[in-house]
Amino acid sequence: MTRQIATFLLGDTLFGADILLVREICRYKTVSRIPGSPPHLCGLMNLRGRVVTIIDLGVCFNKAPKTEAEQCQLLIFKVRQEIADYNHHQHLKDLFMGDDIAGFLIDRMDDVLTVGDEEILPPPPNIADIDEALIDGIIQRENHLVILLNIPALLEEVMTAVAKINE
Repeated sequence: MTRQIATFLLGDTLFGADILLVREICRYKTVSRIPGSPPHLCGLMNLRGRVVTIIDLGVCFNKAPKTEAEQCQLLIFKVRQEIADYNHHQHLKDLFMGDDIAGFLIDRMDDVLTVGDEEILPPPPNIADIDEALIDGIIQRENHLVILLNIPALLEEVMTAVAKINE
């Protein structure tokens, strides 16, 4: 089966997310910081009347927080009900996305790749700074590699950390 992967840059590292999980890409908008929140949580944003939790993905991977967020883009993900509308896709059938809209602060979008499942290689055990459970695989393209993220696992880890702080 083939999948489309939205690729994006954090620094000079190319990451990817299944495009069926992506709701939209937008320019940075005003984000309201939450006092006492962990460094990876940029804050909350109003997106056409819906509250979106914005996460600094770089901080999740042990990078310094973005200092010029206005130059970044936002990668916004779908919620559970929106994913359920795509349940005819086999690789989404056991997927769980939360009910809260969340998005990543990224440097910039790159491209959309069409890849076969056989082109997605298992993640090597030596990827520094990234928990292996957060990676679905590696995609080789000409002269670069794309780290395919496990978006539901990543969002769950980040939101669980936020919930523990709020307890």
